[in-house]
Amino acid sequence: MSSKIGDPNRTLSDSINVATRSVHTKLNKLVVSRLPLAQPPQADDASQYVSGLLHIAPIYITFELLWKTILKMPESLEMHNSEQDGPTDTSCEPDDVRPEDKPNAPRQSLVDTRIETLLSDLYFDGLQRSGPLQQDLMSLTCWSDRTLSEQLKNASKSPVLGDFLAHIETSVGKSPHVLLAYAWVLYMALFSGGRFIRASLENIYPAFWIPASAQQPTSTTLGGLTGEYILPLSFFRFNTHEDGEDLKREFKKRLLESEIYLTTPEREEIVEESRHIFEYMIRIIGELDDICGTDKEADEARLLSLRSRDSLVVQRERREQVMRKTTAETAAERTRNWVEKALQRLT
Repeated sequence: MSSKIGDPNRTLSDSINVATRSVHTKLNKLVVSRLPLAQPPQADDASQYVSGLLHIAPIYITFELLWKTILKMPESLEMHNSEQDGPTDTSCEPDDVRPEDKPNAPRQSLVDTRIETLLSDLYFDGLQRSGPLQQDLMSLTCWSDRTLSEQLKNASKSPVLGDFLAHIETSVGKSPHVLLAYAWVLYMALFSGGRFIRASLENIYPAFWIPASAQQPTSTTLGGLTGEYILPLSFFRFNTHEDGEDLKREFKKRLLESEIYLTTPEREEIVEESRHIFEYMIRIIGELDDICGTDKEADEARLLSLRSRDSLVVQRERREQVMRKTTAETAAERTRNWVEKALQRLT
C-alpha cells in the first residue's frame, strides 16, 4: 500500500466537517423545525413520521447494499438475485422483513484491491441501519414484507429521492471509496442529532405509535414482560452496552488508521461527496414538505402510503382509551410518590 498522502495536520473526518459546516447547520435547522410537526399536538398519529422513514430508509439500504456488494458478501448477492414477488406475509411482526425485498439492488463491480481492503477494514456489524429502519416501518404500519418493499420502491420514485439514489449508485460505481462519505455523514449523524431526535420521540404517549390496522396492542407496539412500552425507534438505537458509543469510537479509530492509504484526489472526492449528501438531504426535506403538507396546504398528503387509514376512527378510539388508562396510571403513580416523599419528611 502507498504511504500517507495529503495534509498531515487534518484528518479526513475533520476535512469533511469543515467543508460541510454551512450545509450541516442548514440541515440541522430544517430538521429541528420539522420534527415537532410529526409529533403531538401537531400530529395525532405517526403518519408523518412514517413518511419520513420511507424517504430515509432507501438511502441507507442503497449505500449499505453497495458496500456489501463490493465486499462480495453472500447476502448481498442473494438480495440482488432473489425473486421480488414471493408470498405475502400478513404478520405485523418486524422480524418478518425479508432481506431480498430491497430497492435499488446494485450491480457487482470491480474494485481496486487497496480500496476493497480499506472498505473491508471499516465494515463491522452493529452500525448498519437498513434492518432497524425496516423493523420500525413494520411495527408502525403492520405492513406485510411485500407491502413494505412496494412502499419503499414507491417512495424511491419520488423525484428528489430517486435522483439521490441514482447519484449514490453512479458515484459509488465510479469511485467506491466515496462510501466513506456516506458512512461518516449518515452514521455519525445518529450519534449527535439522532440522540436528540430519539429523546424527543421517546416522550410521546405510547398510543401515538399504534398502527391503525392493529386490532390489539401487541408486543411490537405495547407491553412486554416488564410492562414498559416498546417504541418503534430501533433506527436510533444500537444494540451494545454503550448504546453505540463504542461503535462510534471503533469506527473513528478504524477510519483514522485506514485513511492514510487514500490518495489526495480520493480524499477530495470523499469530501465533495459529503457536501452532496447534505445538499440532497436538504432537498429531500423540501420534498417531504410537499408530500406531508408541512407547508399547511396539503392536508390529505400528510398520510403518505398508510393504507390502513380506513380504520382511523377505530385507531383514535383505541388511542384515547390507552391514553386514559396511561394517564390514570401516571396520576396514581405520582400520588404514591408524593405520599412516600411526604412520609419520609415526617419521619
